[in-house]
Amino acid sequence: MKKTDGNNAKIIKDYRLPDLLINLMMHLNFWMLLFIMFIMSHALWGYIHEGSALSFLMNSKLIPDRPFEPILSAGLLYASLLLLLTTETDQGIQFLFKLLTETFIVIILSRIMSFSYMGMFLMIIANLIRRPTGKWNRNITFVLVGICYFLLESQILSIWIPVTSLSDYLSYYRSDYAKIIQGMINVGKLLNVFLFMCYMFFMVRIQMSENERILSLNEQLREANVKLEEYSVKSALMAQTSERNRLAREIHDTIGHSLTGIVTGIEACIMLFDTNGELVKEQLKAISEVAHRGMEDARRSVRALKPDGLENMSLDLAIEQMIDEMRRSTGIHFHYDCSVKLRDNFGDDEAEAIYRTVQEGITNSVRHGKPQDIWVTISKADGKLNIIIRDNGAGCPDFEKGFGLSHMEERLEMLGGKIICDGNNGFLLQAEIPIRWGTEVD
Repeated sequence: MKKTDGNNAKIIKDYRLPDLLINLMMHLNFWMLLFIMFIMSHALWGYIHEGSALSFLMNSKLIPDRPFEPILSAGLLYASLLLLLTTETDQGIQFLFKLLTETFIVIILSRIMSFSYMGMFLMIIANLIRRPTGKWNRNITFVLVGICYFLLESQILSIWIPVTSLSDYLSYYRSDYAKIIQGMINVGKLLNVFLFMCYMFFMVRIQMSENERILSLNEQLREANVKLEEYSVKSALMAQTSERNRLAREIHDTIGHSLTGIVTGIEACIMLFDTNGELVKEQLKAISEVAHRGMEDARRSVRALKPDGLENMSLDLAIEQMIDEMRRSTGIHFHYDCSVKLRDNFGDDEAEAIYRTVQEGITNSVRHGKPQDIWVTISKADGKLNIIIRDNGAGCPDFEKGFGLSHMEERLEMLGGKIICDGNNGFLLQAEIPIRWGTEVD
């Protein structure tokens, strides 16, 4: 991007020289116009005062106007020409009318100057080059203006348009003076052509710079497209990976939790089978409820929705129901203490993170620790929700985070939270979750 801005600045800077050159051409043509008109008027006054006007008229093809009338007319016409050259018009009829008017004014000015100077046509051509037009329209206008310039410069039009030639006016002066005047006019012509050629040179250079800039932009665009395609492929792969991990978490959290409760309950039934049949029957009913809910959660996971309990009830009731089902199916004593009103205060992502954290913490304790008691505490401090799950099971001093804890950690990190685990005395899981509390809760 910086490279492109640099090219733009360079092109803007380069346009200053063509603008300066065309301004110099305008000034030069103005002074050439005044100079030629002054020579013609001075010679005409001289013929009148010397009494040789008759011989001048006999050699002339046309009776000239009063001395100061051509000067006034030429000044007004040149001012009109400059106004047209500096006026912007839309493409089409307006542009064509403006061009024809400019050409007509230059022809009239050339006739007033006896077709002795046609440098003003170069200003029209220079203005056409600077103006962005269609290639076909630009070529046509160049041809038309070029033909007019050739006809006037070669003085072919003087065959059909009678004028008093400049040489008739210069005959009034001594031959050496006449040569100096003619030389000054020729120098003006050459200087005007030189300015025009310089203008053309810089415009061609600017056009080349613009072409290079376009090529550079095309190359940058091509590279950007390649990078965009690569990014699109990577994004698709990342999305697939993210979705796969999310579904894995969902399946682990639901089916894993349910199966843990079922396995633990069945183990309890095996131990009680020979001693207390009624208790076994009650335990099997609780296991059946857990299995049915696990099946519902599995269907919900396939649909990639939030936990089934959160779809049908508030967060606090869903957690209480989950703990009660686990207590009934496993026979473990649960001690649940929540000092926060978990009702309609959290976003969906926050509610699911809280629910899954409690679920995974309980599942880990039941599956690995074989405890008799599990304590679940939920509290609020410093704008954060704290979840503590501990048990009096076997513990695990050298535990490694498995699939469940790893994905729980990923889930909490997405919310800016964290977990701390300790397996030295039973097992302790502590989660800290920054919450967008919405309406303030106790």
